[in-house]
Amino acid sequence: MGKRETFGGEPPCWHPFWKDRSWCYDFRVEGERFRRSTGVCDPGKVEIAKLVAEGVHDAAWERALSPVPTFMEAAELYVAEFGAHEEELKPIVAYFGPTVRVDEIDPFTRKQCEVALTKPHWKAATKRRQVSVPLKAVINNALGLRPEVHEDDVRKRILTPEEAEQLIKAALSPPETVRDPRRRLSKMIAFLLGSGATPGEMFCVRAEDINRQTGEVWIRGDEVGGGKTAYRPRMLLLPERSWELMGDLPSTGRVFLSTTGKDVVPDGQRGSTVTEKAP
Repeated sequence: MGKRETFGGEPPCWHPFWKDRSWCYDFRVEGERFRRSTGVCDPGKVEIAKLVAEGVHDAAWERALSPVPTFMEAAELYVAEFGAHEEELKPIVAYFGPTVRVDEIDPFTRKQCEVALTKPHWKAATKRRQVSVPLKAVINNALGLRPEVHEDDVRKRILTPEEAEQLIKAALSPPETVRDPRRRLSKMIAFLLGSGATPGEMFCVRAEDINRQTGEVWIRGDEVGGGKTAYRPRMLLLPERSWELMGDLPSTGRVFLSTTGKDVVPDGQRGSTVTEKAP
């Protein structure tokens, strides 16, 4: 909406008037009243007072027509969405009032708010918890700067000891439909249950990574598909039961092979867990 210079021969609503030794303005924008001195105290400087009053009028309309929410609206949304900081936000909302937009609250304005609302006996941690954190949380959420938290819908399945024993028993005596003459599946199961490693890490284990005397297995952190980045290699200690179930293992190359005796290479990209290495 453009500003009006005149309407029906009358001066614009923001036109300043002389009162109490200064030029003042008094107008409303979308129901909100703007009434105060322009700060111009020279009766002969009305043109300067006009610029001030007109600037306030234009800024008021810009705020009224802005799609950016006020801090009060953003705070109400934040509390409704997350159910947090409701009590802490009450004095902050009162400080900014019903018209200040979230994009108008810059770092300096935030510091002013923190200083104004901080009580003398508060420690730094209390000031941060009561003012800084809820203030920034509301602003970041309203401006889309807060990372959205997505709940993982992946189903978790934890085996009971009894179920683990049944799984081991089935792997040691697989049904006829499972082709595993060397019982390689039972070796994998024993390793995974005893170590807590991921399948990708398991398939990266090589013969030189195993020390049967100490019961340790070195997990590589630098192989693509291993499930760990280069700075997370580690040593695992397997229980005796796992070593007994695994039995003899290859003396060279990869330790855990497919049921057909081929190397299994974690691809690290596709949704499938493993791919057999072509001969």
